[in-house]
Amino acid sequence: MAIVKDIYGFIDKIAPFSTQEEWDNSGLLVGDENKEVRKILFALDITSDVVNQAINCNADLIITHHPIIFKPVSNVLSNSLIYKLIENGISIISAHTNYDKAFGGVNDILCKMICASKYEKIEGTCLNIAYIENEFLSEDFALYLRGKLGGVVRYNLLDKKVSKVAVCSGSGSDYLSLAKELNCDALLTGDSSHHAFLDANEIGIALFACGHFETENIAIKPLANKIADEFNIECLLSNQNTPIITI
Repeated sequence: MAIVKDIYGFIDKIAPFSTQEEWDNSGLLVGDENKEVRKILFALDITSDVVNQAINCNADLIITHHPIIFKPVSNVLSNSLIYKLIENGISIISAHTNYDKAFGGVNDILCKMICASKYEKIEGTCLNIAYIENEFLSEDFALYLRGKLGGVVRYNLLDKKVSKVAVCSGSGSDYLSLAKELNCDALLTGDSSHHAFLDANEIGIALFACGHFETENIAIKPLANKIADEFNIECLLSNQNTPIITI
């Protein structure tokens, strides 16, 4: 029977935790590394619904993309999710920016989802460069992305021609300048602010904000499949949806 430490070690091989960004907090965040694991629940985020689902299905471990702990925790009280996890003997492993960067990780999966003819990684970053076989105008590419990823796509520069695309799941607007330096036509990410769109207009690059959930949740099932193939453990997917409602 595998233990939590074995699962951690496997993830560390395919998405080394040492590669996470300095500000990140990926790794084993809650629980006992020596506990036996018979059932794992996979989710993008830790929420009350996810924790309750883990308790109801008797999961020993939850694996998430987003860490449950980012900022220092000053207390762990009975009404907190961390307390509830410990009380029920459920461990948490989070693979965040290390999984973004990994070969076969989040950004690679995102490139495949948009049917890039080829893509390459930019070393030391969470950025991929994807090459789209057919050149699109921005409006047509936005419609294409909505069809591939679902959700709402926000974009700019209606008449911009797009074929070389910088890709960063989640919140990647900080890569706008680098994308421009790399002669990309566009940056595809999840979240972008009003000011990021202004900056994109100024430097003449198309920016596509396709949803944080939509650009990252696509990588949860592939990770579950890899772990299910490696270990004789039941791997379940949470019934999580985007928390954002659009009209």
